[in-house]
Amino acid sequence: MNNFPYMRKNQINQILLGLAIVLSLVLCGELAIRAYSFNLDSLANSTGKYLRDFSNNFDKLRTVIEYLCLNIIYILWLIINKNQQTDITFIKILKNSSFFLLIALISYPISTDVNLYVHYGLMNLNGINPFINGAGTFTSKLSAFLVWKQTSTYGPVSQLFFTFSAIFVAITPSLGIYVFKLICLLFHILNAYLIWRHLKNSPHKVNVTIAYLVNPFLLYEQVINAHIDVFISTALIILVICLKNRNYIAAIVTAWIGFLIKTLPIIWLPLVFVYLIKQKRWKILFSAICISVAIIFAAYLIALPTVDAWKSLLNPGVEGKVSASLHALVKKLISFKILNFSLSFQQNLFSIFKSLMFSIFVLSYLIILIKPYWKKKYSETNLSINIGWITLILFLFAAPWYCSWYSSVLLGVAALNIHSKRFVITSILLCIPSTTVGVTLLPALGAIIFWFARDIQAQKKLV
Repeated sequence: MNNFPYMRKNQINQILLGLAIVLSLVLCGELAIRAYSFNLDSLANSTGKYLRDFSNNFDKLRTVIEYLCLNIIYILWLIINKNQQTDITFIKILKNSSFFLLIALISYPISTDVNLYVHYGLMNLNGINPFINGAGTFTSKLSAFLVWKQTSTYGPVSQLFFTFSAIFVAITPSLGIYVFKLICLLFHILNAYLIWRHLKNSPHKVNVTIAYLVNPFLLYEQVINAHIDVFISTALIILVICLKNRNYIAAIVTAWIGFLIKTLPIIWLPLVFVYLIKQKRWKILFSAICISVAIIFAAYLIALPTVDAWKSLLNPGVEGKVSASLHALVKKLISFKILNFSLSFQQNLFSIFKSLMFSIFVLSYLIILIKPYWKKKYSETNLSINIGWITLILFLFAAPWYCSWYSSVLLGVAALNIHSKRFVITSILLCIPSTTVGVTLLPALGAIIFWFARDIQAQKKLV
């Protein structure tokens, strides 16, 4: 009888694992069918379009339910095994997770971004600078699958991975895409390993590592759809680890490398510099400034020789556009016919809202920036969590064009700071519904409002 709870738990785990395997296989098959149909359609029409559009509502609902069920199984597994403290090797963890990693690698991406990545790589192979010349100015085997024809928004470091993958397009375009997917999978595994190694003294090391490695959202966005945010996750994880180990020069270099992958990490640098100023690390600051200047100059010489090339990193193609954000929700609400607002009034109202949202982000950024000066005990751990917070706030308030995979970078910070319950919960609430719900930011926004109201109430009690 003493073994009954263990046997019952083991049986439940087996049932959950079986259901997860079945759902993963079904989703893999559906993605393959949709991708094949998309390829045929794109080749016939010689024009790219988003594959996210479902042919009918039933297909969309079925896929959403399957994905949600997979997340529910994942959460149930985490709850059931939350007290598991077995100290097993990373290789063993990797072996136990191998099916889900393999299925993510096999699944064909339904995002058109990976086609654009490899297309930019082909431009590099042909001596065409993708920061000066738009994707539409060059014709390749992937041209028919492109949605965005603009210059590259992804930095010189990203171009290295794009170019390597593009070499294999000469054999077949799909091979180039799968080579890039393999790179993304290897970086996802690297991210999990970095988390496992950093948490070596934590009793939650195994659970957190497995939770990160087989997270359905991460596998879907960073491996199946092969978004380069997996590289940004690596940069952010290394940055946090470097800060906690007080290796500040390495942290600065990592942030710059992240910027040369995708623009986002530029907002992390001022936070690190201000912290170093507060710590009066003048020698390190001088070295960091010299390294920063050298990196900018090298980028200028190698890939970004003009002002327009640098502007390309800011994604000018989405200027004035909205998608899956609070901006998109408000813009849709004020355009309802029942409100009968004139077009000029809608534009003015939206402009005010947009300015208000950006002001919230700027104010939040300034508060976090000066926190080392008014908070007596402000450690590298506080800094790393606040880097996560400001990234999250950017997505919530200052990103009119928001895509579900952006928030995937937050889970690395959450895994390294599992004790910060507020950040962990808010990050999960931002990530979990991202792939299935149109406007994904409301649960996370609700959590922030709740924390804020709770703090106000606590201050009132103190007074």
